[in-house]
Amino acid sequence: MPKSKSVLILLVLVALLAGLTQASAPATAQEEVTLVVWDNWTRDAEQAMIDQLNAEFEEAHPGVTIQREAYDTTDLTNILPLAMSEAGGPDVAMINQGYTGMGPMVEAGLLLPLDDYAGQFGWADRYAEGLHNRNSFSDDGAQMGEGGLYGVSNTAEVVGVFYHKPVFEELGLEVPETLADFEAMLATIAEAGMTPIVFGSLDAWPAIHEYSAIQHAYSSLAEIEDFLYRREGGTFDTEANLQAAQTLVSWVESGYFSPGYEGMDYDNATLGAFLNQEGVLWITGSWMAGTLATELGEDAVGFFLFPPADGEAAPLSIGGVGLAYGVRADTENPDLAAEYVDWVTGPRAAELLLAEGFLPAAAVDVETLPEGSLTRDVVEAWNTISSEDAVGHYLDWTMPDIAAFIQELMAGQSSPEEFVQAVEEAYQAEQ
Repeated sequence: MPKSKSVLILLVLVALLAGLTQASAPATAQEEVTLVVWDNWTRDAEQAMIDQLNAEFEEAHPGVTIQREAYDTTDLTNILPLAMSEAGGPDVAMINQGYTGMGPMVEAGLLLPLDDYAGQFGWADRYAEGLHNRNSFSDDGAQMGEGGLYGVSNTAEVVGVFYHKPVFEELGLEVPETLADFEAMLATIAEAGMTPIVFGSLDAWPAIHEYSAIQHAYSSLAEIEDFLYRREGGTFDTEANLQAAQTLVSWVESGYFSPGYEGMDYDNATLGAFLNQEGVLWITGSWMAGTLATELGEDAVGFFLFPPADGEAAPLSIGGVGLAYGVRADTENPDLAAEYVDWVTGPRAAELLLAEGFLPAAAVDVETLPEGSLTRDVVEAWNTISSEDAVGHYLDWTMPDIAAFIQELMAGQSSPEEFVQAVEEAYQAEQ
């Protein structure tokens, strides 16, 4: 073979080998990149969980380093707007929803719209459309619940009713299907000489749960969302809100709440009262499931959705999704940032979150959980309202001072009619 042909063949073989070597390299390999992420995972177990997720993301993305900074929610909410306006700010951050959190940052152009990435990664299928609306705003930041998507959440919350199973067995009680059934159950517990509902209002915000649980039983989701999103015609002056106020007052007058509830805080007195069985029921959020399961056992406590006034209606329950992962508008690595958002809100994240006692926003197969366990009760409740788009709202998103009005109502300082009118006037004044 002529020497020139041998050299040519050798050069072709070298080129082929080089191509094969390049093709065999990881598709995600890239030059060194640091992705700055701010979150609110501050407890030890939470940090271990998110650190594992970050390590797995880095392993799948050679050359990428996650630089993570953790802040409590209050600090994060306060410092994030300024940080997101700076070139050295976080590429990805957890953002508090609402008109005082996400809205102003959308208005200032600090957040990247994520609609295209939502289509690419299939985020619409993670949970109900109504939940994605909570991370959506009009371009000017003036209207929540519509417009572009600016965040994706990985945790969920549902406010329902925890109960002591042994007491239910002792009194022959069953999970109620209607509000009338629930009230009959309260009367039965009281007649047995027990406190029906553990409750403390010293911190103010728990009072929102007591009132809103009843309000959601009487209301339609449209009524609540017109009010919450401040849509045209949104009002607090509805028959459902008046009925809820009247019912709450009747429960106070019947002695259905913990004695001295006005001076009981949430983290110590109220939790302690439930752990010590100084009350049978506790209307609060799914975030307490891990604590109760650890302290009392998965099989000793149950959880159910607050029942509707109409037995034919699907339960409409207070709830929502946790802080949303959003992307800084001028990040140099938007695609990588979106991949990270997808990772920390996806199935693997849901698996680790559930293991740490969190309720994932993405649906979890309840068949993988022990039957009769508290964890299964909570996950099943969330799957139910998420799949039926029946997740209600926390009223203080749009009315931060509403807890004070509810405290006055429960203390007898205002009548149900005066309560509704006072909230309505304050609401309209902020329009």
